Amino acid sequence: MAGVSGALLGAGESLYAAAWEWRRRAYARGWKKPRSVAARVVSIGNLTVGGAGKTTLTLHLARVARARGIRAAVVAKNYRPGPEGAGDEALLYTRALDGRDVYAGDRKPALAEAAARAGCRLIVVDDGFSTWSLARDLDIVLLDSHDPWGGGHLLPRGRLREPRRALQRAGIVIVSRLGRNDDPAPLLADAQRHAPGALVAAARHRVRGVHTLAGAPLAPGARVWILTATGNPQAVERSAREAGLEVAGRSIYRDHHWFRRGEIARERRRADEARATLLLTAKDAVRWPEGAAAEGAAVLEVEWEWVEGGAAVEARVLEA
Repeated sequence: MAGVSGALLGAGESLYAAAWEWRRRAYARGWKKPRSVAARVVSIGNLTVGGAGKTTLTLHLARVARARGIRAAVVAKNYRPGPEGAGDEALLYTRALDGRDVYAGDRKPALAEAAARAGCRLIVVDDGFSTWSLARDLDIVLLDSHDPWGGGHLLPRGRLREPRRALQRAGIVIVSRLGRNDDPAPLLADAQRHAPGALVAAARHRVRGVHTLAGAPLAPGARVWILTATGNPQAVERSAREAGLEVAGRSIYRDHHWFRRGEIARERRRADEARATLLLTAKDAVRWPEGAAAEGAAVLEVEWEWVEGGAAVEARVLEA
C-alpha cells in the first residue's frame, strides 16, 4: 500500500508541477496579463502551505506605512468565512487597523483596484505571491526557518506551493520564525543562492504578552492547553514556551476553523483535567463562538521583530 500511495502522490506532484509551469508560461509569454492598479502594490507570500508569518508581517508593514503618513490598505482573501461572512484574517486586520482600509473578498485584483480608487497609495496583499492575475511592484516571500522548503516536494507530495526557482520572482526573501538565539546566517546564505537578485533579511515572532479573553494578564509560568486552528501549530507552541508558559497539551483543528460551542466545552474539559488554561492565538480568538464564556481562556499575542535587514526591507517597501 505504501508503494501505491507513494506513486499516487508522485503522480499528483507531476500534475501540479505541469499546471504551475503552464500558468508561468502563460504570463511570461503574454497569453494572460496581470491587472495593474494605480497604487504601489506589495505582496507578502510564501512557497509552502502553512503559517510562515504573513499576517504578522502584513500588519507590521501597514502600521509602519501609516506611521509615516502613507495611506496603506491591506488586501486579503476571505478564506473560510465565519457566521457573519468575514474570514478570520479580515476580522483580525479590521480590529488591529481600526477598521480602516481593509479590503477582503474573493478577487484580489478587484479588491486592490477598489483600494487604489479610494486613494490608498500603498496596497499590501496578504498571500499575494501566487496571485498572478494582479501586477505587483514588489514581491516579498517568507521562508519558515524551521522548514523553509516544505520537504522538498510540491503539493500533494510535499508542502511546496511553488518550486524553489519561483524565488527568482521575489524582490525580498525573509527567513522568518527564528528562535530567540538562532543564527540566521546559514539560512540567509541558502535563500540567497536561490534568489541571487533579492534582498534577504531575517525576523522572528516576539511574544508581546499573554492575557485572558477578559483582558487580564496571565500569570508567568501558567500551565496552558493550546487550542489552535492555524497553519503552524508548532510555532504556537514554541512561542508559548518562549513566553515562559508550561504547555500541558494541545488540540489542533483545521486552519481557519470556526470553533463551535460544543467544541469549546469539550476543550474546556480537557484543559480542566490537565489543570490548565486554554491558550489561543489572536487569529484563533476572532473565531471564538459568540456568547461563549471567556473564563479559562487566554490569548498569546505576538509581533514582528527584525533580526537582520529590517531597515532595508522597510525602505524598499516604502521607496515609492
